Parts: sequence; C-alpha cells; structure tokens
Amino acid sequence: MPAYISPGAARRDALKSSPQSPGWTLKPGNQRRLSSSMLDLASPQSHMQRIDSTSSTVSSASSMMSSIESSLESIALSGDEQELGKVCVRVRYQQDVEQVWITLVQCSDLVVHPDEEQKVGFKAILTVPKPIQFKTTLKEYHQNVAFMETFVFALRLQQLQSSALVLRLQTHGPRKRTAAECVLSLRQLGPQESEHWLDLQQPSKSSVCHSELHLSTLFQPVSGRIQVKILAAQNLPPSSSPLSQGKRAAIFKESLTQIIDEGLRCSVVSVASSKVFFVKAEMHQLGQPEIKKKTRALKASGGRCRWEETFHFLLASLEHACSLSLRLYSRSSVRRKQCLGQIQLGFDSPLPEAVEQWKDTMAHPEKVVAAWHRLSPP
Repeated sequence: MPAYISPGAARRDALKSSPQSPGWTLKPGNQRRLSSSMLDLASPQSHMQRIDSTSSTVSSASSMMSSIESSLESIALSGDEQELGKVCVRVRYQQDVEQVWITLVQCSDLVVHPDEEQKVGFKAILTVPKPIQFKTTLKEYHQNVAFMETFVFALRLQQLQSSALVLRLQTHGPRKRTAAECVLSLRQLGPQESEHWLDLQQPSKSSVCHSELHLSTLFQPVSGRIQVKILAAQNLPPSSSPLSQGKRAAIFKESLTQIIDEGLRCSVVSVASSKVFFVKAEMHQLGQPEIKKKTRALKASGGRCRWEETFHFLLASLEHACSLSLRLYSRSSVRRKQCLGQIQLGFDSPLPEAVEQWKDTMAHPEKVVAAWHRLSPP
C-alpha cells in the first residue's frame, strides 16, 4: 500500500505536476486474508460451516473496501489549505543539566498580507502547566527569513514530553497581527537534536486547545464491529484555575438565589474551578442515529490522563463506510462542561494522520493501529 502523502512540499510538487483536479486518489492496499486462528477446527462439519460464514464475511468486507476506494477518490484539498510557508525549528534536551534547547532556524516560502510586510517575528509558547512565552527579534519581511536564535530553559523532561511548542508568526506593520501559527509536540524530545519543518497555518479564531489524544482502532469484520480504545491524553489545561470575576459573580448570584429559597445562611469564600476530563465517542453510518459512548471522568496528573477504556461499535452494514468522532471534555467543580477539541476518524477526516490510521485499520482487519492525534477546534 503506498504511503499516504501528507500536506507539505511533496503535496506542492504533486499539485504542480498533475493536470487533474486538486484531489488525490488513494487506493488501499491488498486485503489480507483472515487469520486461520479465527476458524473453529473442532470438527470438519463445523470447519466447513465456519469457512462458509467467513467467506461470506470476507466478501462483505471486500464490498466495503470497494466502497471505501470510491470514497477515497472523492477526497480533495479543503478550502483552508492555503499555504503560508514553513518554519524550521530544532530541539534537543540535555539530561545532565535538565535543559531544553530550542532553535528557530528560518522560514521559507513565507506569504503574509501585503499591507503588513515590513517586519515579522515569532512569539513562542511552551505549554507546560505554567506556560512559558518568548519572542524572536523582528526581521525584515522576505519569502525566506533567517532567524538562527536559540532559547534555553531549565525544565524537567517528563514535564516537557507532555507539552507542546506553539509558534505564532506575527507581522509588525501599521499594527501587530498574528498571521499564522503551528504546533510541535514535544512527545519525542530527547538528547539527540531533531530538526522539524512545520507548515504554517491560518490562526484559529476560536480558543485552541493543544491537547493530544492517544487512540487505537481495530476492524473486526467477522463480528461486524469497530473497536476503539481511548488510551490517554496529554498536554491538558491546568486542572485547577481561578475563575474570572464575571464567572465568580454569576456563581455567587446563583448560589445566593438558592440560599434565599432554602432559608439558609452561609459565608462567601473564594471559588476555584477544579477540572476533570473525559472523552465522548460517536459513530456515524448510513444516517443512522448516532451511537455514543463515554469514558469515566479523571483528574489530570502532570497534564496527563490515562483511561485505557475500550468501546465496541456494531456496524449497520459492511458495505458502507462509517466514521468516528471523539471529543475531549473538561468539567469543573461547578458542573460546567466545556468541549476542548475533537478528532474525526474516517476517510473524509480533515486530518491526514486520522485518514492514515483509518485507512490502515480498514485495509488490514484484526490489526491494532495506534496513533497520537492533536485536537482540532470543536
């Protein structure tokens, strides 16, 4: 099965050389035969009956793969795929002195609004429990801008590996404006210096959560179901944060009303919101009512939660493609629920990594496919 082409330089070259429409045609690889361990070998008769049943299931799965192939042919670049350029960053961790070294090297193929081309610079954020912000010097705008600036921070490796580096490109013309942004997960941070070319994207208009979910998927054609395991989440927002003055006033007013109604007396104390996190999973197929499942709510430790919970979704048909959406929620001690972000697994997912995991899962029955995914805005 050919490797899935992620957005970047390879995609740019492919689009320039191809006279066809801006979409790709992705064809799943050859379907594996089901393992013989799935057959009941106790008696020849049951063996023959189970083979007939398995053959029928394989045929249905084959039909599903044909449907999947046709769905893949319709995948095209979405409208927000406008390329703004790339930024090169190098990271490494010195274990003996517990320091992280971050070097912003350069930008290439940079494109910003023509009215704000005078100077550009990066504002960077390390999303540790107490976020650390730092900035580069301002440079004259060109399509290729060299920075070569190194920043060093004394932080524990375990804390860094559950966080991310957020880079925001800011233009300084008549006014300061965030023109693009990108995120680098520090999950693989280690002593060896690694270089990363990150695609700059349009900044999100809504509040963005940079959390990641670790998921595994398994396609079981014999039983006609999809298995999803919610493994863990990391880079979660602080589990305890003081409420704003407006929220504190609203909670006080609500509590005061309840106190008057019940004839109770109490003293008002400062309020803090203690958070727990949980994941909701939903399956969509054939326009059927959504099948929903939810993990238990857990408190985060060091910006991480680990669930290890498995859900099974029974497919309405093996001949039609389905998709799964997973949403991460936080809930405060005052029962306020907030969706932090989502991941859509399926062939029509806007995330290349999610498409790759789903394609691998459906093309290879009984294979467990695990991957980390960064949340998209809800």
